[in-house]
Amino acid sequence: MNAFCKNIPDKTFEKLNHNGEFTCLAVSPGIINKHYTPAQFQTIAKVVGETGAIKYSASYSILVSIPTVDVADTTKELQDAGLYVTTKKGPIVAMKACDFCDGDKMEAAPITQQLYHSLEGIAVPTRLRLNVNGCASACYNPVYDDIGLVYQKDSFDVYLGAVPMGAKAQAGTLFAKRVAVDRIESFLHEIIRLYNEHARPNEPFYKFYRRTNSADYWKM
Repeated sequence: MNAFCKNIPDKTFEKLNHNGEFTCLAVSPGIINKHYTPAQFQTIAKVVGETGAIKYSASYSILVSIPTVDVADTTKELQDAGLYVTTKKGPIVAMKACDFCDGDKMEAAPITQQLYHSLEGIAVPTRLRLNVNGCASACYNPVYDDIGLVYQKDSFDVYLGAVPMGAKAQAGTLFAKRVAVDRIESFLHEIIRLYNEHARPNEPFYKFYRRTNSADYWKM
């Protein structure tokens, strides 16, 4: 019954910051890998200790709240355990990816890594979620993120305009089919440039896209 009754956590990032200076780190085994080792969980528990907090996130990562003074040492310890750590927040491009069938379908992995290094963290009007899936099964629901990529042999189908949550949640629509791998990076940069240039202040990507999708500049 504890799974249903224990709804109010004793510690949250907000509660911790009433009593001290804390920083929230997003921790994961990698952008593609979704499997933690027992040793990695032990490291996470050790660095959080009795003072911090641990929370599971909907973005395939674990959020750890730790004293800000310990961020540098904690980040190094987590990285030494083979974990990926990020503190990036706010209105940026945030990228996630599927697990590529637990490594059985890795054809799109190199371009996914390239896209991550090229796009992650770019400033935008409101946080923009980019979701890359490595095959047509699209198990990680890319069509429900701001920009969804579905890999098809040597190319990507690109979906735009999803309403990701709320009573009016709706999947995005197919914007471009079979964008070649060697073109997808510049293609996405152009979409982000349009968003930065033409969006209203704090306008979510789906609202921007639905307001402007008949404009000539979308004829890419």
